[in-house]
Amino acid sequence: MNNKVLSVQDAVFPAHPFSGLLAIGRERDWRLQEIFPALGLDVDGLAPEDVRVSYTQARESLLKARHQGGADLGILSGARKSLPALGVMASGMLAQASLAEAMHFGLEYQLIAGAMVQLQLEQGEHSSVLTARPLFDDSELQDFLDADHLATAINVSRALCGPALQIERVELRGNSRASRAVAEDFFCCPVIYGADDSRLIVSNNVLATQLINPDPGLAADSKMRCDAELAAVGLTGKQSLLHQLVGLQCEFHSVPELAQVLGISERSLHRLLAREGCSYFQIAESLRMEKARHLLRNTSISLDDIAAQLHYSDSRSFRRAFKRAVNLTPSEFRQQYESRTVQR
Repeated sequence: MNNKVLSVQDAVFPAHPFSGLLAIGRERDWRLQEIFPALGLDVDGLAPEDVRVSYTQARESLLKARHQGGADLGILSGARKSLPALGVMASGMLAQASLAEAMHFGLEYQLIAGAMVQLQLEQGEHSSVLTARPLFDDSELQDFLDADHLATAINVSRALCGPALQIERVELRGNSRASRAVAEDFFCCPVIYGADDSRLIVSNNVLATQLINPDPGLAADSKMRCDAELAAVGLTGKQSLLHQLVGLQCEFHSVPELAQVLGISERSLHRLLAREGCSYFQIAESLRMEKARHLLRNTSISLDDIAAQLHYSDSRSFRRAFKRAVNLTPSEFRQQYESRTVQR
C-alpha cells in the first residue's frame, strides 16, 4: 500500500508548476530564494532541471507567494505557463490529432507536469466539463491551485488550437477578494465565483478542433517517454490517499472496514493518515459533503434518503453536519443552486 499512495512528503513535484510564479516574481523583484528555498534557485531565479520537492515544501512557498501576489495570483500564474512548462508531455500533446486527444493525453500524464490538483474531463452530450479535484486535503490552498491549474490548461489549449478555443463558462470556488474582471479577461467568458467545485465548460465542437501537426509516431514515442518518467520518479499507478478514499465512494465508514478494503492493517492506515497530517474523520466528512452536494445538485431525492445514503443516523444529523461544513442548510443549498441554474 505504501508504494501506491502519493504522500505530501514525497519529493515528486518538479519545477514546472512554479514557472508562472517565478516569472511574476522576477518581474516584481520578489526575493525568490527566500520564498522558494527548496527549489535551489540561482541568482537569476531559475531552478535546476532535476529538482523535485514535496507537497509540504511546495505549499509553504505557495502560501508565501500568494500572500505577496494577492487574490488573483492563481489566474496570473496559470496564464504565464505554456507548453514547455509541461515538460516531456508537451511533445505528446502537440502530436495528437485533435484538442480532445491532446487534453486526454495531458490529463493522463498531468503528474509529470507537477499537477497539485487532479484535472478531470467529463464529456456530456453537447459540452464537456473540466473539473479541478483536490489531490490532498488542503482547504487553505485549494482555491489558488484550482485557478492556477485551470488557467494553465486553457493557456496550453490556446497554444494548441489558437482562437478556435472558446469557453462557455468558468466556475471557481469561493474567493471574495478575487477580481472577476481579471478572470474574465483571461478566460474570455463569464466567470462565477462561489461555486462548490472549480471547473470550466467547453463545447464538444471546440474539443473536436483538429490540430495542425498530428504525428502518430511522435505521439507513441512521447507516451513511452512519459511512462518512463513516471516510473523513474516512482509515480506509476500512484494516487493520493484522498483519491483512494474517493474511489471507495464513502461506502466504508469505519477505520477497520476501510483498512480491510485497502488491504492493510489499521496501524498502517493510521500511519498513512498521520503522514498526511489529517484524521480519517476529517477526510471522510469532506468526502460525504462532496457527495451530498452532488446529490443535492443533480437529484431530487429527499433529505432522508440522502442522509441514509451517506450513513447519517437521520436527516437531522445530516442537516447539522451540512450546515456546519457549507454554512447553508441542504434545502437552502439546493434552492440556491436551482436559482443559479435558472438565471443561466
